[in-house]
Amino acid sequence: MEQIITVATFNDRAPAERLLARLCEAGFHADLQDESNEQKWTLFNLTPRAHLRVRVHSSEEERALVQLGEWKDDPVFREAIHCPECGSSQVEFPQFSRKTIVGAVPVAALAAAGVIDQNYFCTSCNFTWPGQTPEPEPELDRLNWPKR
Repeated sequence: MEQIITVATFNDRAPAERLLARLCEAGFHADLQDESNEQKWTLFNLTPRAHLRVRVHSSEEERALVQLGEWKDDPVFREAIHCPECGSSQVEFPQFSRKTIVGAVPVAALAAAGVIDQNYFCTSCNFTWPGQTPEPEPELDRLNWPKR
């Protein structure tokens, strides 16, 4: 059975569409999936990230990944979200499973409430990293009060 595989993930539509066009010009049967509504309404993530997915058929996956490896220094592909561990652009946000709604909704509700952190997840190497950069600690005086 033919599957559709994500080969690159983006936060912004313009670079995703440019990469899609380049893949189509190179002879791939690629498409663009926007999962922002799924993130908003199913996973309660009001600011979707890693929601634009450039996908190819599973029969073209290896060839597409080789092609993307050749384009790794290209500005279009550099705008994709990359795993800091392995460099893959096959990334999901948040890290919750999308396979069953029964499992995803309670965890997503806890994440929306701030009980659980939302992280990026690399589907290639299973590495997770923070979804937001931590805010710097305020500079403190000798009594550990924030300086103004």
